[in-house]
Amino acid sequence: MLTLKASSDFQRIAKQGKKWTGAAFIMLGLKTDNETAPFRVGFTVSRRVGNAVERNRAKRRLREMVRRFLKHNKPQGFDIVLIAKAQARETDFSTICADFEKGMAALAGRR
Repeated sequence: MLTLKASSDFQRIAKQGKKWTGAAFIMLGLKTDNETAPFRVGFTVSRRVGNAVERNRAKRRLREMVRRFLKHNKPQGFDIVLIAKAQARETDFSTICADFEKGMAALAGRR
């Protein structure tokens, strides 16, 4: 899993990408022109989620969710930004994982 770090990447995905909302996060996704491009993901957790400990916990849960998804799926050519909601701290982990799979299917056009 490659991570997005540049602000310009986050802004490009926000402007051009599709939006999908789950219980614990908002997913912004953009299919790249190059089908063989790697799957890249970026994480955003604002102070609304909580203090530093709570924000880090939310980010760890989102990272683990993506890691487990990539263990069974090999998507290519996607840039994804995950924006954590306050519910990311306490929502059941299996629910978060199921939401991510639904979101990826929606962004890929496979509803």
